[in-house]
Parts: sequence; structure tokens; C-alpha cells
Amino acid sequence: MDLGQFGISAVPLHNSPYGPLLPEHLVGRNKGKVAIVTGAAQGIGKKIAEALANSGANVAIVDLKDGSETKTACESFNVKAACYSCDVTDVERMRTVVEDIEKVLGPIDILVNNAGMNRGRPICMDTFEGYWRCFEVNYKSVMNCIFAVLPGMRERKSGTIISMASRAGTHDCPLALGYTDSKTAIIRATASIQGELEMDGLGENIQMFSLHPGGVPTTLGTSGFPADVAQRYPEAEKTMKQFLTYLKTDPGLCAMTCAYLAAGRGKELRGMYLDVRQDIERVASRGRSALQKAGLYSLKMDFIEDYANEV
Repeated sequence: MDLGQFGISAVPLHNSPYGPLLPEHLVGRNKGKVAIVTGAAQGIGKKIAEALANSGANVAIVDLKDGSETKTACESFNVKAACYSCDVTDVERMRTVVEDIEKVLGPIDILVNNAGMNRGRPICMDTFEGYWRCFEVNYKSVMNCIFAVLPGMRERKSGTIISMASRAGTHDCPLALGYTDSKTAIIRATASIQGELEMDGLGENIQMFSLHPGGVPTTLGTSGFPADVAQRYPEAEKTMKQFLTYLKTDPGLCAMTCAYLAAGRGKELRGMYLDVRQDIERVASRGRSALQKAGLYSLKMDFIEDYANEV
């Protein structure tokens, strides 16, 4: 990873909840809705579940790990919460879990795809099986969950789907294969599915978003490279240690952004990739058509002068 490829914003970024994203401003905004949060037993996922509960949503905590702590935290907001043990890459199991959630909590209004992993290995020091498992956890899980809940949302003409992407999905990131490419896929799939919803006249009813959660010092974000990789690529290990000093974002910022978007307050930005550290209302104020015309908040390919991405 070359830190020089990342820019510096001309205006300060947020690293904690602010203004419209403060918890007290989101209380009751999602009252009575049903939310699924994957990877919700700890870290960012736990905070997202709590933020949705704070906003009034009943929460289904989906994780292979014990989610009882998250459940207790959500219930403290006087909402319903339930835990479901599930490998979110398992198609049949996920379908069953969704059916169970709907029986217990009701139809699903909100899906937050948060489950993820990173191996931190170059292709020459990995196996296909290891690489593919990483890709499946990060991307297959997202599509698996979307396929499980979107038909119901389309039928009811209502819903919000938020998927955790990463700035790694917008840059070339050696030693992160399985992570960087899966995050790119999430960004592109989000935009493409939103496009299909627009074609069916459902854009105002169902919104898709992909988010960069900021530089959050989670276990995933601070794990660094495996010892053998660090030994082979000492400069990369040095850069990684420098990179870790930039991880200063409160996970509550991403969590409150999810609650805000789930409440239907970011429709202008639907289908787009958002960095939660940017002022969301400042971005939305530019207007959807202007952002789309400029190709902002989406993936694109640039060429040298005189060449275009031609038909």
C-alpha cells in the first residue's frame, strides 16, 4: 500500500457522530422497523446494531460468534432483539434465518451487510481456497443476504440495504487480495442493483448504499500482516504500521450513518459509495443529478487525453 495515493481533504473530516448523526437526533427515526445486521457480535457491527436500536428498530443479530452482549445492549433501548448463528456465505442457512427472523420480528426493512475478513497475504504466499474464502465472506455474503431480503422489499416497495465497503475498494492494494477486490465488487454491485430499482420505479422506495466506515481501529483493521508476510516484505510492514496511526474514527460514526440512511434521509445518495467521515448533508446538498453527471461517489476508469470509455 502506497499512502501517497490517498488525497487530503480541503475541509476537515468527521471522526465521530456530528449534527444530524448525533444519537439524540435519530431516536425514533426507525421506530417499529426490523433490521438485520451481519457480523454484529462485535466491533462496527455491534455499534451498528445499537445505533439502529437507538433509532427504534428491532434488531436481528446475525453472526457465527456469540451475539448475546449485542442483544442485551439493543434491548436496553426498549426494542426487540434476537440472535441468529449463521455462516452468511451459506445460502440455504441464510434463507432459513431470514424466514425465522420474519416469523419472530416481522418483515425486514433494513439490511446492513457488515461481516468481513482480510488475510493480508500476497497471491504467491496464499492458496486459492484461502483467497476464495476471504472473497466469499466479504462478497458472497453480501449478495447472499441481498438475494434473501430484496424480493420482500420489492414486494412491499420499501427498504434500505447498506453494505460495508472500504476505500481499499477504490485503490490498488497489494497484499490485500480477497479484500480489496471484494470491496470493489460491493461498490459496483450496489450501484448496479440500485440502477435496476430505478428502472422499475422503485428508487424512491428502496435505497442501496456502500460505505467506507472510516479509519476504525477494529481487530480486523489493526491485525497487520502475518509474520511470514511481514518478514518477506519489511517495507510493507513498515508502511502498515504507519497506516495504523491514521485509524482514528469512532465506530459510532458509521453506526449512526447507517441509522440515518435507514431512516430515508439520504435518498439523494442512493446507489453511491460514501465515506462516512464526509459531511453527509453537505454531499447530498449538491443534488443527485449533479453528482451523477460528474461521476462522483462511484467507480470509474480514466484514460489519457483524447480517449474516452467509448461504446
